[in-house]
Amino acid sequence: MEKITIITQYFYPNHAATAQLMADLAKGLSQKGYQVNIFTGTQANNTTPELSNQITIYRAFSPITASSSILSKVICSVFFLLGALRYVIFSLPHTTPLLIASNPPYSALIGTVFKIIRGGKYHFLLQDIFPESAVMSGIIQQNSFLFIFFSKLIYLTYKYADNIIVLSTSMQCFLENKYPELKPKIKVIENWAVEDIIGCDKQANYFAQQYNLDKIFTVLYSGNLGRLHDIEIIAEAANILKNAPIQFVFIGDGAKTQVLKQAIQSNNLKNILLLPYQHREILHLSLTACDLSLVSLIAGAESIVAPSKLYGMLAAGRGVIAISSANSYIDQLLTNSGCGINTLPNNPQHLADLINELASDSTRVKLMGDKARQVYKSKYTFKRALAEYEKILFGI
Repeated sequence: MEKITIITQYFYPNHAATAQLMADLAKGLSQKGYQVNIFTGTQANNTTPELSNQITIYRAFSPITASSSILSKVICSVFFLLGALRYVIFSLPHTTPLLIASNPPYSALIGTVFKIIRGGKYHFLLQDIFPESAVMSGIIQQNSFLFIFFSKLIYLTYKYADNIIVLSTSMQCFLENKYPELKPKIKVIENWAVEDIIGCDKQANYFAQQYNLDKIFTVLYSGNLGRLHDIEIIAEAANILKNAPIQFVFIGDGAKTQVLKQAIQSNNLKNILLLPYQHREILHLSLTACDLSLVSLIAGAESIVAPSKLYGMLAAGRGVIAISSANSYIDQLLTNSGCGINTLPNNPQHLADLINELASDSTRVKLMGDKARQVYKSKYTFKRALAEYEKILFGI
């Protein structure tokens, strides 16, 4: 039986997108007959159900619980890295390949040590491109000492990796332009929806009824409210539409949750509903409790990160309004398939006008949703992604 070890700071039972995607991948590989070991920084308690009997999970010690603050994330990542280093040096056979997810972004150092000291192999899965993502987030300055230091460190992890897996063609182009010599190693595997959602009419949706969304035109943002997501433009559009019969719903959490809370308070917005992450078991309801869905990135971020929420919305059969740069891979996907519309960052009036226009065009909204489901089934299912991972990890 072939073996694989996945190293990821976020894993089951965490609700973050990376955690759920890596849990899917682990289960998928185990069901295909591979022995899967996980090393993670995510904690669990005695009541947490087993993910699978065929998956062994090792959990790093951490003295604190991670939050959205940068300091807590750094502390948790340090303990995770120390635990993972000890695991790969002293406990892992050198013949077992590693798949390392880039949470934290320098986690592939574990693989570099494993390769240099133990002669092992590792594949590096990039959730975003660092340190450029930190610059865009305002955490570090371009060309500062930290930027230069992390750039050299990350390049080292790229250099020794057997494969560098990215989530979009835009990320692939960015890395190939920056590191032409690494081009043969860079592979694209796009994400998938963590639930293959069966179509559900909003009016018959219990979740929509629970929050009174079944009788009002609803626009949904579901997922991470992170620093690279243009949440400000959505808040401004909601303010412009505050007197229209349109409801904005945000399901999730992150660094920019406070942006929405401040907008609600400052402008007395009754048309924004904030909800926490929902359990996976009801995603088929929460993701279909809307008429339109939203995906947003700040200008330029489409080459640095790929929002996984996009695939859930496509699977849910809901048309997508994306906020991203012109000709981004998201823009091209929506335009070519007809399942949504892209609008540029920093133009809340245009976003508000577009939402208002679609709110009175149910035929067009339904057509976009039907095409969204079609494009998901043809291009973005988990079965497709699992086959692509199997080919890269095991040469099959």
